[in-house]
Amino acid sequence: MDLSGNNALLDSELVAFFASRTPPEQAWQLARDWAHKIALTDKVVISGFHSPLEREVYRILDSHRRPVVVALGRAIYRKIPPLFHAAYNDRRLLFVSLRNHSRPSLSNSQIRNWAAADLAEEVVFAPFPPSSALSTLHNTLRLGTTKIVVLE
Repeated sequence: MDLSGNNALLDSELVAFFASRTPPEQAWQLARDWAHKIALTDKVVISGFHSPLEREVYRILDSHRRPVVVALGRAIYRKIPPLFHAAYNDRRLLFVSLRNHSRPSLSNSQIRNWAAADLAEEVVFAPFPPSSALSTLHNTLRLGTTKIVVLE
């Protein structure tokens, strides 16, 4: 596992957040409401912040100046994307990479999601369509002991 940023964030209570690239309409407001609520706690959100809805959650957390862990489905960035500059410079961000590939792929994204869920004490899913790649992760975790929350 490669890290860049504030490594101490891994010692926090981590909450994984997952959203489909094509979420149903109701997922947007549910995720926004959840992000505003979680921003008032000491919990740290871990996510790929890759899908549009995950990016929206990131923007809300960032507006509250909350720390986050960004799980990458690729190698650590050589150049930090502008979206993450302020949080990275303020030590409110940690990048975690489990793959040394320069480009994300479906399999790398799945590995990223499983790793984020494994690191987290709680796993939160925005509503997603049954055809979503998140279905396997959600259904498998539901069978285990991980605390799963689906926003409703």
